[in-house]
Amino acid sequence: MLPILRPPKTDLEELARIQESVAEEVDRSDRIQKLETIAGCDVSFARGNRAYAACAVLDYRSLRVLKYRVEKVKVNFPYIPTFLAFRELPPMLSVVKGMDADVYMVGAQGVAHPRRAGLASHLGVVIDRPTVGVAKSRLCGRAVPPPDERGAYSLLVDDGETIGAVVVTKAGARPVYVSIGHKVSLERAIRITLQTSKEHRLPEPIMVAHRLATDAMRKTKF
Repeated sequence: MLPILRPPKTDLEELARIQESVAEEVDRSDRIQKLETIAGCDVSFARGNRAYAACAVLDYRSLRVLKYRVEKVKVNFPYIPTFLAFRELPPMLSVVKGMDADVYMVGAQGVAHPRRAGLASHLGVVIDRPTVGVAKSRLCGRAVPPPDERGAYSLLVDDGETIGAVVVTKAGARPVYVSIGHKVSLERAIRITLQTSKEHRLPEPIMVAHRLATDAMRKTKF
């Protein structure tokens, strides 16, 4: 396992080196053996270091929730742009344990990251399972805006390298940024994103996990 759970908290150069090591471990080929279940993962924050982490496993065809897990957590790493994994990966790992799925979806970047190692890639490398990153905003790269019609997409390119895709999941809504997390091809990641996006801009597995985490946050006092 890569040393990413207890990194130096203030040495950003060391954290960047850890991300580069993670990027070297990312498998960008399609290793999904079957696709019957999909998990969505999310962390919702209150003030300070208080948060809830959630993981929901859905049936891939019907998107029916099969099981879920929510945990109250404390996060001890600050929010620093491009270093999200060091803040959210530990609580995310606590809820994915025992929540088996064929692929895991995270509302964050995978390789569409300045060092090609966003949260979705960190998670995939650590648990050694296929992961897909679906983010609401862009960290790096450029793309031609795709047509405003569901299923349209354009490639996201950074320094001549294709790192993801700008995908329209719902006409009239802003596109999402899809990228490889681990053990999945970009083409498959785009297809999975579209097949699991129904009524909302974000795919249903991410929406379910987000609702679970935020609902638990609202109901509980730390």
